[in-house]
Amino acid sequence: MKILNVFCLFAVSFFLSFSVYGQQMPERNVMSTVSCSLNDGVGMGELVRWFRANPRNPDSTNLVFIRQPLVANSTFTDNYDFRIATYYGSYDEYISQREARRGGGGSEPRVRPTPLPRDMFTCDFGALSVALVRNIPDGDPFTGDDTLLTSRLCFLNEGSNVGDAYNFVAGIAAGFSRGGDNALMQVSTRAFGPIQNATAGRAVVVSEVSSTADSMASRLDLTREGLNVAEGLENVMACNYPSLWRTHAVYRPDN
Repeated sequence: MKILNVFCLFAVSFFLSFSVYGQQMPERNVMSTVSCSLNDGVGMGELVRWFRANPRNPDSTNLVFIRQPLVANSTFTDNYDFRIATYYGSYDEYISQREARRGGGGSEPRVRPTPLPRDMFTCDFGALSVALVRNIPDGDPFTGDDTLLTSRLCFLNEGSNVGDAYNFVAGIAAGFSRGGDNALMQVSTRAFGPIQNATAGRAVVVSEVSSTADSMASRLDLTREGLNVAEGLENVMACNYPSLWRTHAVYRPDN
């Protein structure tokens, strides 16, 4: 079993300045993540195929993704091979489905449709975390099998709050939109689970999810070519360099 570490921690801050866009924050989704390791002889393609073929109960979770690190800190890659991210619409959904999996509390036993294949991978459930996720409106949806995702850990400045961070990210999204890119952006805050080097309530994770890998490349080229997506914005937090992940959609309720 590899030692635990859920979040990749990176090096230095990125955006020079931020702004307050006065938007009302949307309702939050619940996301659980757990870091896992492939067992010897198992490839990522085999793992993804197993997850997609795994039968689900009718009340199964809304969305499940396998996130494979492409450019990430060694504190993650030295210990894990991938992360499972599962989205729920509410805490009621999250808790009821976890109770169903543990097989208790009802008049009839309720069990997971297919047990985890222990010969394929091992997960560090001691590092399980739960976060609340807010999407920035009007982002292009990811509907394919896989795409690229960036993620960075940020720390709020003294006197700033999560609402300020959300408004900043909305401002960054507007800056990218001016350049013709509308990738989905998300702001996540930890609700349960371990976190390193951060006071509770002071850390947020900012994610960008492109509709395709090609669109992520185009988005990154916009800033390489000089687009200043933070122009005119006021500093509210300091962010580490991003990590880059391939995210595989392995379960959607309508697929």
